[in-house]
Amino acid sequence: MIDDKDRPIFGNLRKMIDRTARIQICDHKTGFYKDYKYIEDVSHDYDNRVVFGIGLVNSEYNNPEALNTGRYAYAIEIRLL
Repeated sequence: MIDDKDRPIFGNLRKMIDRTARIQICDHKTGFYKDYKYIEDVSHDYDNRVVFGIGLVNSEYNNPEALNTGRYAYAIEIRLL
C-alpha cells in the first residue's frame, strides 16, 4: 500500500496530462466528481491535492454540447484525496 506522503500532487501531474484529453476530477472521500473538456479548464484550486489514483473511464457528461461527440466520452479520471 502506498503511503499518502509518497503520492503525487495534482499540480505536478497537471503538466504531464494530454491537453486534448477529457478530464474527470473525483473527490475520493465524497465521491463527488466534475467533468472538464480540457486540462486547462480544471481549477488550480486542486493543485495542492494528493492524487489517490488515475484511470480511464467512459463518462457521461452533463453538458454534451461541449463535447462534439455526444453525451458520452472517454476521460482521464483523477481521484484526489
